[in-house]
Amino acid sequence: MNLYQELFEVSRLLLSEGETERAGEALVQRVVEACGAEAGFLVVREDGSYQPRFEVGRSGLSRSSEERGFCSALVREAISSGAPLDLPNLIDDPRFAGAESARLIGVCSVLVVPLRYAGEVYGVLYLEDRRQTGAFGEESRRFLTACAELGALFLRRAAERRRLQLRTQSLERDLFARHRFPGIVTQDPRLVALLEMVAQIAPADAPVLVFGETGTGKELIARALHLNGPRAPEPLVTVHCAALPATLLEAELFGHAAGAFTDARRERQGRLSAAHRGTLFLDEVGEIPLEAQAKLLRFLQFGEVQKVGSDRVEKVDVRIVAATHRDLKRLVREGSFREDLYFRLHVLDLTLPPLRERRGDVPLLLDHFLRRHWRRPKETPRWTARAERVLLAHDYPGNVREIAHLVERACILARGPLLDVDLLPRELAAQAGGAEAEESEGEEAALPALTGEALAEAREALVARLERRFLTDLMRRCEGNVSRAAREAGMRRSYLQKLLARHRQDSGDEV
Repeated sequence: MNLYQELFEVSRLLLSEGETERAGEALVQRVVEACGAEAGFLVVREDGSYQPRFEVGRSGLSRSSEERGFCSALVREAISSGAPLDLPNLIDDPRFAGAESARLIGVCSVLVVPLRYAGEVYGVLYLEDRRQTGAFGEESRRFLTACAELGALFLRRAAERRRLQLRTQSLERDLFARHRFPGIVTQDPRLVALLEMVAQIAPADAPVLVFGETGTGKELIARALHLNGPRAPEPLVTVHCAALPATLLEAELFGHAAGAFTDARRERQGRLSAAHRGTLFLDEVGEIPLEAQAKLLRFLQFGEVQKVGSDRVEKVDVRIVAATHRDLKRLVREGSFREDLYFRLHVLDLTLPPLRERRGDVPLLLDHFLRRHWRRPKETPRWTARAERVLLAHDYPGNVREIAHLVERACILARGPLLDVDLLPRELAAQAGGAEAEESEGEEAALPALTGEALAEAREALVARLERRFLTDLMRRCEGNVSRAAREAGMRRSYLQKLLARHRQDSGDEV
């Protein structure tokens, strides 16, 4: 064994694996192979107790559930003493020979090293070989001790990340408990940070400019700004600026006197007056014609409203929230948006990320809209595996609005609780068909020759391909969380980890 080369590889492995589960499993795999052990375990401290996380065995190792046990008394001794334990034969050591777990194991070479850093023990690395006594030499002991130091540092940092993650989750729950964000579904850190900003600026009266692509939920943000401030009991009035020509938009905003124009038979209150003491949301403010921009600027400067066709001026108290998917600075340069109005509106700003940049929210949104639009309470709707695969891979150029509409469509067209790709829009269904065609072509290309050996090889390759597809879909749906994936699949966690390790090894990359 080249000790320094092996330690370098272990260091590189721990640095490259961001997730504790994968790094721990890979670490045990590496030390098992380097030390020539029959099997290895990693025991990790979790919530004040020490738990065996998984077993890694040499290639071809097959053991029963009874054989997979290890000496818990030995693990407790290593943790309490903080020192390595090298036993040429477990049952010959008087400290452990009487332990029930040791009697079940029988003849066994054992090497246990605590994962210790800065005086704290984070777990143990446990190697064993039941094929022979005295299996581990001084070189294995030194190597495992050095690996344990690296592993302890990694686990310490993982524990710190976990504490930070739990604190963040607690703050998120507190944020949603203390403030009102109706219709907003997210676990994305960027959007959660934006909601924290919404809660902070909601009590102010200053105008807010909300940027974001079409369908990202700008109107929901405007509602949240209104509901979380002192104006919440008063009206929230919305004007869709792109839907009205210049003359009608001005009358819509400011109102009009009787006879101000054709069909203006009676005086009408404008949206600004209707929003008095509340909030006015100007959706797609970049579409307001220049003629109406001047009057809107005057309102922002003086808080005065003058109806079309009237000389009378009235004071109103309204907070303005404006939204746009366009680049207002570019519109200013082009002369289609007033620079002074831009600076009046741009006191506070918020930018909503598109859905393709927060893909972790897609499963949440699919579930949210499925529960909202499903109308048969005695049935529990769910997507088929191929429909879910297509939905999770799609980029959603229409953002949250697109995902809401396609789920509503599926719920309306569904004849039963199982929702397949035929209920999706045509372009998405075509994506599913293309993927299936590629898979079919791959299977036809792999047809064996007419021999028993070729048939066995083809069967093994097909099983491996199905396993890999299953693991890819499962881990994507569970966002890489091995524990959650094992629960959802109804599998033992150790078995799932073995499958993941096998396919990473076979393919040379991550499943």
